[in-house]
Amino acid sequence: MEYAKKDDVTLSVTKPVEVKEETKEYDLDFLKQQEVDILKQMNDFVDARKVELEEVRELIAKCEELGVRSKVDVALEAEVSREEVIN
Repeated sequence: MEYAKKDDVTLSVTKPVEVKEETKEYDLDFLKQQEVDILKQMNDFVDARKVELEEVRELIAKCEELGVRSKVDVALEAEVSREEVIN
């Protein structure tokens, strides 16, 4: 693999990918069961993400309710204050 610094915040990784041809055979019953299993896994995943999203949104609402602010907002406010002092 090759690694390079793209910029101050990005690592670029180049890795070789082997391409090969292969033949597989599938049984229809297996494929139908795979479809059922994959759909169940997908639904379980989506349900879990919905629960996580609800929790994150609740935490965001509590931050806003309690006046907890973003680091970006605090930094911008500090920068504006410094500019006002300079001017």
